[in-house]
Amino acid sequence: MLRVLLVLALLGWLTGHAGAQERDWLLDVGSEEAYLIFGVPDTDDVGVSLWCPLNKGIVNLYLPRPANEFKDIKARDVPLKVIAGREKVTFRGKLDAPPDTAMAVIELEIPATHPLIAAMPSADRLTIQLGKHTLVFPIYGADVSGLIKLCRKR
Repeated sequence: MLRVLLVLALLGWLTGHAGAQERDWLLDVGSEEAYLIFGVPDTDDVGVSLWCPLNKGIVNLYLPRPANEFKDIKARDVPLKVIAGREKVTFRGKLDAPPDTAMAVIELEIPATHPLIAAMPSADRLTIQLGKHTLVFPIYGADVSGLIKLCRKR
């Protein structure tokens, strides 16, 4: 009887996890901008996004975070370390944390020719250290090279 209950519990757990969709990378190109988004398709679930105005020579990193992580921060600029492969760079991102909202956003602009951006196509992960939090996003399978081509100045 115990064995049957354990099997049923395992099947229930597996069924629940099979229905949950995992985050994935998607390159979306419009007439004026390109987006490389790590999230769940057709939802608001975004872990991190890289985007650019086409052919302008910049890549923007967009990082949504729970607003309560910033409740004690008064500054609009926050330091964050971004790591791809051997490249480790500390930037100051612009924090947008409107009062009475559940989500805040940190955004920063990086030249498309920056060594960090150049390191991303061959890196297996993008790591962002923000205060006490370390966020790791797998980037294998992401079309980072495609985004870089779209973002570079012509």
